[in-house]
Amino acid sequence: MAGVKQFNRNEVLDRAMEVFWRYGYQSTSIQDLVEATGVNRGSLYTTFGDKCGLFIAVLDHYSEHIARPTMAELSNPDPRRAIEGMLESIVRRNCDPAWPNGCLDTNTALECPGAGDDIGRKIAELVGQQEAAIYKVLRRAQNDGALDAKQDVRALARFFVGVAHGLNVVNKASRNPAMLKDMVRIAMRVWDAGPAAHVSIRRRRPGRAANAGSEAAAIAKA
Repeated sequence: MAGVKQFNRNEVLDRAMEVFWRYGYQSTSIQDLVEATGVNRGSLYTTFGDKCGLFIAVLDHYSEHIARPTMAELSNPDPRRAIEGMLESIVRRNCDPAWPNGCLDTNTALECPGAGDDIGRKIAELVGQQEAAIYKVLRRAQNDGALDAKQDVRALARFFVGVAHGLNVVNKASRNPAMLKDMVRIAMRVWDAGPAAHVSIRRRRPGRAANAGSEAAAIAKA
């Protein structure tokens, strides 16, 4: 079998990724991949096992080369800005015409029920990694006093995962940057509805009580 693997693996994964990303797993044939990569069937099968094996390798490649810059936003020392930066990065990628529509992970998750157990497990693993990374930022924010200690950060992490994938889904329906930016802006209000909101509510209550008392006194005099 000498010479079977004489190709650049990263280049093959790049080309296969674009085909899968554009057309989806089920609609992509082995012949499509042969034509896109320039690698014959025998070499693809020998290297990756089958179409599913190639696709899982592509998902890892996508995570490393496309999703990593987005997740790198979470390293921002300002935790609020880290979450917002991650979401904004998704908006920028979605609005870049150089990339296929949506997100390969999100697209696959929508296709997942018919894509096979191995692929479903891989997508669940990648989503779990995203949730864990966001959760870590939120816990740091609580420890630093930047996020209300009463917030359920596990649930909040899952909310932001949902927003992240929701941006990808909405973008598939309409490439409207303003719509995606509005989604990010409103989503971040969940963060802002923490200690500041509670303080604001507490500050308004005395005024309301005083007004209520004045109204009661006026009624009594009448």
